[in-house]
Amino acid sequence: MELKQALGRRIKTLRDLRGLTQNDLAAEIGRSLDAVSMIERGLNWPSMATVERMATAFKVSTTELFNDLGTTGSANGQDLVVVGRELLAKLGQPELEVAVATLEALARKSAAASSARP
Repeated sequence: MELKQALGRRIKTLRDLRGLTQNDLAAEIGRSLDAVSMIERGLNWPSMATVERMATAFKVSTTELFNDLGTTGSANGQDLVVVGRELLAKLGQPELEVAVATLEALARKSAAASSARP
């Protein structure tokens, strides 16, 4: 997947998770609906000023908008890294420990399966 498309998916996922429409986001960042749509579809790169305004609107850092970009899959068109981060942030300490243990087990299973492939 191209980076522009991956960034667009990430922005759309964050917008959806925040319950914002494209119109809402456009108004909040001072851009047009068409501009937001084109960014989300991976047709245009946002300027740094737009990236900063989007990060503020989503209450994330600009770094978080780009971390692991293009290295993740999607489910239902959503960026799985963003969905996972959002879900982990909602957990209490005991649930977070279970989630981490589960992820560690899945990572070990995946590594074992990968090493067993010819």
